[in-house]
Amino acid sequence: MTSTRPTFLVVGAARCGTTGLVEGLRSHPQVFVTDPKEPHYFALHGRGAHFTAPGDEHTINKVAVTEREAYLALYPQQHDFVALGDASVSTMYYHEHALPEVLAMNPDMRLVVMLREPVERAFSSHQYMRARGLEPVEDFLSAVALEDERKAAGWHHIWHYTSMSRYADSLAALRAAVPAEQLGIWFFDDLNSDYEKTVGQILRFIGAPPVEGEASGVPRVNVSGQPKYAPVHRAIGWATGNERIRSFVKEHTSYRFRERIRRSVLQSDPLPAGARERLEPLFVDDLRRTRELVEGPMPAWLAGGPVR
Repeated sequence: MTSTRPTFLVVGAARCGTTGLVEGLRSHPQVFVTDPKEPHYFALHGRGAHFTAPGDEHTINKVAVTEREAYLALYPQQHDFVALGDASVSTMYYHEHALPEVLAMNPDMRLVVMLREPVERAFSSHQYMRARGLEPVEDFLSAVALEDERKAAGWHHIWHYTSMSRYADSLAALRAAVPAEQLGIWFFDDLNSDYEKTVGQILRFIGAPPVEGEASGVPRVNVSGQPKYAPVHRAIGWATGNERIRSFVKEHTSYRFRERIRRSVLQSDPLPAGARERLEPLFVDDLRRTRELVEGPMPAWLAGGPVR
């Protein structure tokens, strides 16, 4: 029997609303998304997952699906779905290795890109890792200063706070790899301003017909922030490191329930004073190049206007 192949991928970037988007896509009865939603296959096939950061051993190293047959087994063999895919957000960051893998799997693959203002994306990533009890450095700029050292030590991409906020090289590679009709670019801002409309556009892009109630009732996006109480922070870190607890919670609760709980125990901290002034210059050239690669409406931070 011929294996089912994916027809679309949400290829990045991380912390740009991709989790909330994927849950909206799942809400469509004719769309299938893998579990795990982010198997990292295209970025890590043939290389394996051997990252060394705090928690990597029981998170990405454990859940990554790096063998072809195991990856294809994530998809149903008999189905009535019109679109099948996963959230391969690491594909965009590791595009040099991942894109040939993507095209070898399916040359007609539809690729969905989500982008976010780069300083906010980097800060969200730091807050996310703090909330999971994994980021040992509380101060955002101090953690950014360790980025090159962490890369050299083999920490995986979620810890590359400023590097993952550079989009131009990845977008250029995507544009060169597939026809224009196979590449769609949206923004975190779109999900925030009109979630259902944005998810609807992406559903049409991947070939799913309109259905009543699609994308309704899904939490806004995968929120990040600091735990309100230190004991909660310690408990989250302990639970993250306990595979049995993590698996039990995922098997017995829904994404929507977990997001409600997360929002109730997290407080969203503002960007630290001086962080924008310190980091914005890092992205000036990259944003200029990214702007040249994006067609159609774009948010102020990319179009060259002031960042709110």
